[in-house]
Amino acid sequence: MIAPDCPQATLIELPDTTLRVWQWGAAHSPPVVLVHGWADSGATFEFVARHLAADYRVIAPDLRGFGESALARRSYWFADYLRDLDAVLDATVGDQAVTLVGHSMGGNVCGLYAGVRPARVASLVLLEGFGMPPTTPAGAPGRYARWLEQQATPPVLRDFVDLASLLKHLRRLAPAASDAVLLAVVPRWAQALPDGGLRLRMDPQHKAVNAVLYRRDEAAACWRATLAPVTLVAGAASDFATRFAGMDPMADCASHYREVTQHTLADCGHMMHWEQPAAVAALIRAAASRVNP
Repeated sequence: MIAPDCPQATLIELPDTTLRVWQWGAAHSPPVVLVHGWADSGATFEFVARHLAADYRVIAPDLRGFGESALARRSYWFADYLRDLDAVLDATVGDQAVTLVGHSMGGNVCGLYAGVRPARVASLVLLEGFGMPPTTPAGAPGRYARWLEQQATPPVLRDFVDLASLLKHLRRLAPAASDAVLLAVVPRWAQALPDGGLRLRMDPQHKAVNAVLYRRDEAAACWRATLAPVTLVAGAASDFATRFAGMDPMADCASHYREVTQHTLADCGHMMHWEQPAAVAALIRAAASRVNP
């Protein structure tokens, strides 16, 4: 068994990138797969994994262009994240169905995947990964124009001048997280520069706008194809729902599933896996126990 606070790090080679995969727990234990959000890393699930590793094999990849995974050798398309997840499952668990957990962007990945590959998902947990606001075709001309503009002027990421400035940024993301958690996140999120600054471990191209509009109806079709029981989790102090202009994203997402439970965690915002890791782990454990009693 890998110690709860000392993950095993392995690499998975794909034709166009290399993925870093973090694992905790014994190889023979029931698998729980955790998929991180935008700018994050699978390694920062360690605070949740500590509560699960005694009974579960916890697997958390860095998606392409994030954390310690390699940059893609072409543009990023959302479907590529599904391909990453497919490859991770092939390499780690084979045909065994998993408890699949996704946070934010990773939740959107997992929500699609569970409908596309329903036999591979025994239970699904979405941590504020309830899709994105709907768009209309009228927005297409402006979206394509923005995409073309970014081909001429690629996006860039700002560097942080020192540890204090990065910690201040992380504190804004997770006000309720402990100092110890945020300090542990720093090396997973950033690498040191020769001048003493810190640079985020992500490809700036992730900031580029997608040329294709998000279609919530298509996401909902995948949600409806899901066979697994679903657990939806929101943070009580999160501003996530404010991005949806009057829509309740969790309730709308829930309406498309066959078997769903909803939870709101107190004393945390969007980065709930940093702020309330024990509570998040307890919900994951409950979801996993429904298929691995």
